[in-house]
Amino acid sequence: MKKATDSLTGEPLDVAGECNARLYIGDNYEDNHVTMRCPLLPGHEGPHKEEFERRGKTVTITWWVDEKEFEDTWY
Repeated sequence: MKKATDSLTGEPLDVAGECNARLYIGDNYEDNHVTMRCPLLPGHEGPHKEEFERRGKTVTITWWVDEKEFEDTWY
């Protein structure tokens, strides 16, 4: 799987030809967070999706709302 980031920190980079919708998740200890980025084609049907490997298994996260559209209302 390809990574769409230039480092392990910071916002994932947008990739041309991909949806790039975001999902922001904070942990329950409030000391870390993660940003998911949808790699599906722009205008795809169904939920946004990101997949990654954990302990040799594929983990799939799906969501419906692109949180990039609401970034200015988070704070």
